[in-house]
Amino acid sequence: MITGANFKMKSGISWWIFGPVLVLFMVTGFLTIRESLVMLALYIPLTAFILSIVFNTHYTITSDGKLKVFCGIFPFPTLDISEITHYKYTNNPISSPAASLKRLALYHNSRILVIISPINRDLFVEVLKQHNTSLQEK
Repeated sequence: MITGANFKMKSGISWWIFGPVLVLFMVTGFLTIRESLVMLALYIPLTAFILSIVFNTHYTITSDGKLKVFCGIFPFPTLDISEITHYKYTNNPISSPAASLKRLALYHNSRILVIISPINRDLFVEVLKQHNTSLQEK
């Protein structure tokens, strides 16, 4: 059991999806910014924003049984782990705070609360189960 400390895990990254998108974005950005300093002023913050989403998506399980989800600079509503009834391993490509398609859907009864992609799904589930012993695989 985690006591007195938070458990933090980064999102896995599906490079076969993000790699080509980032390369295409960099090439088109380079070609565009050669033409205009205004485009450069727009391109740099947009690039930083996209990279923050890819590299700063993470999940924190607090010692008091809460799940905090962050995607880039965006925090999601905090979830009470005791309200999670089921989990399911999934590859659902629906928009979610997940940088990988190796995902974990968390449910309250039949309603999806959030879909995340912790880099080690099995370990993440084990830590969730430390806070909610009735958590079941769907």
